[in-house]
Amino acid sequence: MSKKNKKEKYSTGDHVFAILIVFLMFVFIISSPFLIFLGVFKFVSLFPYISINTTSTFDSVLALFKFFFLTVVVVGVVDIVFSQILMKKKGPFNFALEAVLMFVVFYLYVLIYSFNSQDIVIRDTGVLWVSLFLFILYLLFALVYPVSKRIYGLMMKKIQDKNN
Repeated sequence: MSKKNKKEKYSTGDHVFAILIVFLMFVFIISSPFLIFLGVFKFVSLFPYISINTTSTFDSVLALFKFFFLTVVVVGVVDIVFSQILMKKKGPFNFALEAVLMFVVFYLYVLIYSFNSQDIVIRDTGVLWVSLFLFILYLLFALVYPVSKRIYGLMMKKIQDKNN
């Protein structure tokens, strides 16, 4: 028998279901970091030095999404630059140095953003709190990435062993 005869026929419903599942996974993967950011930032905004000056919940979500998107872009660019500068040697000292530099970048970023934003007002020690929040998220990402990479490698190895 040829390969064409061995192929299973899938219905249109199967294709629609597969596309829907992939779309929902994509939406979850994209929205979950923002929802975590939104929840923690709403918690941090309970401090007296941080306020979100918007008229509705939708406006506050848009203001925080703007801040989130700009933060992701800035952190991405700065992290790539620091990684390229400190790439020559790996170890705990370089990781600590990169972490300190990232905290300084977070502090300066939040300070500059607070001067230019009317929606998110951050005063006095609020800049430090928001910087610490961003820094903790950065460190969590630095821990989650290698763990997920290792899990992915183990899963791929199991799949390859199963197919061989």
